[in-house]
Amino acid sequence: MKKSIMAKAASIILASSLMLGMTACGDSSKSEDNSTASSAAASSAAEDKEITGKTETWGVFSVLVPDGWTLRKGDALDENDPNYCSVKKSDFSYFDLKSEKDDVMKQQYDYNKKTYTQDQKDLPATKVGDIEWNGFEYGGDLNKGFELYATVNGKNIRVSSCGFKFDSPEAKAVLASIKLS
Repeated sequence: MKKSIMAKAASIILASSLMLGMTACGDSSKSEDNSTASSAAASSAAEDKEITGKTETWGVFSVLVPDGWTLRKGDALDENDPNYCSVKKSDFSYFDLKSEKDDVMKQQYDYNKKTYTQDQKDLPATKVGDIEWNGFEYGGDLNKGFELYATVNGKNIRVSSCGFKFDSPEAKAVLASIKLS
């Protein structure tokens, strides 16, 4: 009896986790016909808003952390990794910054390009701040994001973003602020 209850509980937890994951980055190809004028106005107002915050340094990175956001240092496997950090608005809206060896960067970029296929489009080489970025953008209104790579001061850098379009004010502000030591 206890095994049955534990199995059901584990199934519910697993199903809930999968649902959250699919909601955050899943396929939202179905159009949303319920969009309202107020959400369009809010979106337009957000685009006009200046992004403010403070520049923080972690490992090889200096980056703008907008007001109300956090800088997560390292990664889940190594909180002291100086080659990795995240600028987070939430668990579903963030910029992951990684300084990687060339082969690792290419492998991870290619993997993400094969994974994030919904409404994917290549971005032309674009200079934002002092860095010329290459990459792609994906997703619709609910699961937008992008993957970029560049070489700065002889170091490879890759940025993975979830929750933002490449041309959003937040992306422009964060990307323009990135400096590598």
